[in-house]
Amino acid sequence: MTVEESWAKIERWIAQQAPEEDPLPGPCTREDLQRLYERLGVRLPEDVERSLLRHDGSGLTEILPPGYTLLGIEEILRNRSIWLEYATPDDANLGLEDKPFLVPIAELSVTKLMVDTRTGRLGSWDIEEGYFLSTDPLRASLSVALAFVGNLLASPPPWIMPLPGGGELEVTDVDPDFPGTLVWTDDPID
Repeated sequence: MTVEESWAKIERWIAQQAPEEDPLPGPCTREDLQRLYERLGVRLPEDVERSLLRHDGSGLTEILPPGYTLLGIEEILRNRSIWLEYATPDDANLGLEDKPFLVPIAELSVTKLMVDTRTGRLGSWDIEEGYFLSTDPLRASLSVALAFVGNLLASPPPWIMPLPGGGELEVTDVDPDFPGTLVWTDDPID
């Protein structure tokens, strides 16, 4: 499934099930991406680029489990700067010409979802734990993660995601604190 097809499914679910959700940001432009690449010193994988060309981040909408919001171009730059300031030498993963090849593309509080610009694989980083490359199949790439979410939301309810090692997350639009929005919860709503 393409990034655009995944986004179409996610957008449709939000429009039908989560009318109280803030509107998703519009697309960035190719010129915005070029400026981003000049400042980053590396190019993002094609699927991340295509996602940004559909939506320049996700605003406050928690698109990826367990509640990551996707970063827009300016947020990517700000989060990359923070990461580079606090990363340990092991976290920096310096590549060719001493340019770090990890770029934050989503966040969940202080945890950043990072993309390896060489492979497209996703991992996470936080200031306490450092960088962790996930072996979870959903972290193979942003397009894989978006396809999973899109397909889950296009299926009939309940929208439940089994977790490795047991447990589950549920996507709900009836959270008592945030009704009519997209919420990932490990406490199923009755």
